[in-house]
Amino acid sequence: MNNFMTGLKRFFTNKNVITIILVLVVLVILYVGYSSSIKKQTNPVSVPVAAKEIAPRTQITEEDVTYKSIAGSMLSDNTVRSSALVVGKYTKVNVTVPADSVFYSEWLADADEIPGNWIEQLDHEKGELGYYMSVDMESTLGNSVLPDTYIDIYMKASDENGTPMFGKLLKNVKVLVVHDSGGQNVFKGTSETGQPAKIGFAVNQDMYTLLKKSEYLNDEIELVIAPRGVTIPDEDYIIVTSATLRDYIDAKTITVEEDVIAEEVEDTEETTGNNDQAGNANNAGNTAGQNTNNG
Repeated sequence: MNNFMTGLKRFFTNKNVITIILVLVVLVILYVGYSSSIKKQTNPVSVPVAAKEIAPRTQITEEDVTYKSIAGSMLSDNTVRSSALVVGKYTKVNVTVPADSVFYSEWLADADEIPGNWIEQLDHEKGELGYYMSVDMESTLGNSVLPDTYIDIYMKASDENGTPMFGKLLKNVKVLVVHDSGGQNVFKGTSETGQPAKIGFAVNQDMYTLLKKSEYLNDEIELVIAPRGVTIPDEDYIIVTSATLRDYIDAKTITVEEDVIAEEVEDTEETTGNNDQAGNANNAGNTAGQNTNNG
């Protein structure tokens, strides 16, 4: 027995034997890993595919998606593997998904990442309308205006005597989206610049009409936004009420015909790529303003 144990000990302490054993272990590991990899690549994987061609800017429904078995080697890292990550999403503005095609993550976006789709967030039953306002890093206080928060809108102007006046024009305005110049959501990681260029927010009919009128007075007034409750002091201006500011805008604007408003809204849509104003032109009716100096 002692001779057997001694021989066994010498066998396992022999360097050549140890080397051979290690080589065999490595070969086994490589074989198992390679076989597993080949099996993974050749085995079919069930993934969601388009049941029909899906146009750009389309919300994907369950009826638009079916499943198909595809070899794992044909799938990339950005191939979407679950319909739960597809249904409810939108195809991007420059993406058409062919029928029977898999879905790729870069083809899909949330509703507020599609220019113009943020209007769907409005509560039309409560009379909410969407207004799209130009901003920049400075006017948003270093991009501190966030979606689903509330802002106040201040106004600067000069009265008939040339005296500077300042006050809160609108309050408790809900921000829905913050977009860059390309219409991408600044806070979703899809924006190339990360620089705010437009904010979309919900207002009622009176607020919408007032803001549309103010667009014709850009040379005479300045609108300033601030997070709700944040006061913007300005010692060089006389503080006036919201009613005074509204009266100022009304006095500087006149009523125009409805078809003229619709034509102006259509021009705005063509330049911004947003469809949010078309439905609001008729709501604005005969109340949108035009600078009286332009006749």
